[in-house]
Amino acid sequence: MSDFENNASEAGAAQGAAAFLDAARPKLQELEAIRLDKRAAFQRRKKLAFPIAAVLTPFFGFVDYWLMFLRNSGDDTAAGLTIVALGGLWGWVSLPKRQYAQAYKTQILPDIARLFGNFDYDVKGKIPMEAMKPSKIVPEHTRYNSEDMFSGEYKGVGIHFSEIDLKKKSGKSTVTVFKGLAVFLTQGTKRFHGHTMLIKDQGKIGGWLKKQTSSLQRADLVDPEFEKMFDVFTSDQVEARYLIDPAIIENLKALHKEYGGDKMMAAFYDDHVLILIGSKINHFEPASIHTPATDPESLLAMKREIGQILSIVDRLSLYDPKTARRSMA
Repeated sequence: MSDFENNASEAGAAQGAAAFLDAARPKLQELEAIRLDKRAAFQRRKKLAFPIAAVLTPFFGFVDYWLMFLRNSGDDTAAGLTIVALGGLWGWVSLPKRQYAQAYKTQILPDIARLFGNFDYDVKGKIPMEAMKPSKIVPEHTRYNSEDMFSGEYKGVGIHFSEIDLKKKSGKSTVTVFKGLAVFLTQGTKRFHGHTMLIKDQGKIGGWLKKQTSSLQRADLVDPEFEKMFDVFTSDQVEARYLIDPAIIENLKALHKEYGGDKMMAAFYDDHVLILIGSKINHFEPASIHTPATDPESLLAMKREIGQILSIVDRLSLYDPKTARRSMA
């Protein structure tokens, strides 16, 4: 691309961003009033929380001590009231922050989503688990939570993506087995002949995934660096080599680096691609309650984040410009 084309592209992006900010300004001003109200409530509750905690902590601390040591029942499962009480107190204190974040998301994120095409946003939406399970890369779990789901079509590919949190009950405790982004793509008429899975570090996966790959063969690849990062299993060696070609390999390496691919898995099956990217970052969140809602950088950062997720379609070469051009003719 020439310098002129680069400059034209950057100028167009800048104009688009400015137009978006102008259109969003009335909603942002309304949200600023909400932010100021919720921030004041948050600060009031923080001041009240210190004396309340000073009373609750010794009281519930004594109750916990009695339950654990003085009852002589040998059952300490009822203890922990101090933690519950202080957790509830913090939930009450931080409620205004959550209310502001919810208001920001429901009013702004649908508008940002529509910038990329025919997209919808659902703050509590979920990618259907029955669609993801056949991928064989979804960890065994007993609880499935999700938030910030975007769904629509991008360059001819159906796409859903959201933050998901999978937990599994193990004895008396519950552990997180996956937390991060799930990106679910549907290609429609284009279907895979086999089932191909990419997983990071076969030596560290649990028995559930070893069981999932038992009917597949290890794929023969030509890139030793890629094989150090991922184990690839497939039911169709020819298709696997086509999918994991040099261009795709470079794209997946970039994704691995960008998102912290120690928890990254992908599956190609039927007419779907599912990508799970482990991440400790809470995505699609507005700036702090102490940052003005009218701050343009916060808004543009969320727009960039969504665009970055959608670029996965381009990176995985699911979009064929020639096919799209013929369909539009």
